[in-house]
Amino acid sequence: MKKNEKIISLAMAAMLAMNSNQAISEETSDSSFDEAQSATATNTGAINSALDRQKLVDALKSMKNKPEEINFHSAMCYKMAMPPAVYEYTCPDCGQISTHKYQSIAGRLSRQIASVRRSLPNLPVKISVNETALCQKCSKTGQPELAFTTNCGNCAATFTWKITSDKELAKLDWLFLDYPVKSISSGPGRGKTIDPDKVREMVEFVSGCFFCPECIEKLQLNYKD
Repeated sequence: MKKNEKIISLAMAAMLAMNSNQAISEETSDSSFDEAQSATATNTGAINSALDRQKLVDALKSMKNKPEEINFHSAMCYKMAMPPAVYEYTCPDCGQISTHKYQSIAGRLSRQIASVRRSLPNLPVKISVNETALCQKCSKTGQPELAFTTNCGNCAATFTWKITSDKELAKLDWLFLDYPVKSISSGPGRGKTIDPDKVREMVEFVSGCFFCPECIEKLQLNYKD
């Protein structure tokens, strides 16, 4: 009887050991699988970013060399409602609310910054924005501007550039186009359907925001007059 009990005990111990080893094996396997998935996702993201940057470079070269292939179309004119007198901007750093005239450059920058923040992570090149100058408490100069820092899409060197005027703010939309493009809105009203000078302006601005001066030359995106 005691012999049978001993055999049963040994059998149960063996089964427990097997189940424990299997659990450890499965846990290790799951951990390795998760690590492999994470590494694959990281590598895929890097590859996709590289492909997107190359697609951007190819598109800019095509625009530079064949500007007549880009068509500009006019948008319909709409009667706008009377805008408010002021726009309230909330600083993401200190939380203070700054009041800007709605139609001033400070007001226009403040109204667009939320969209810019959301869109920057989708670009093929790493760009960050400093909006401190829009805050009446945090601003050091009192001059409204958006200050950007770019990690060059070719060599990764950092450089800065700013948006300080309505004209520059209008150009900012060019960064977020889905390149390559063949047709671009020129805003309300009738304008040129083919405009090589406008295309040149686009190539120079977009290249200057995504790549450092040295790499612009290496990538043959510069104009040699």
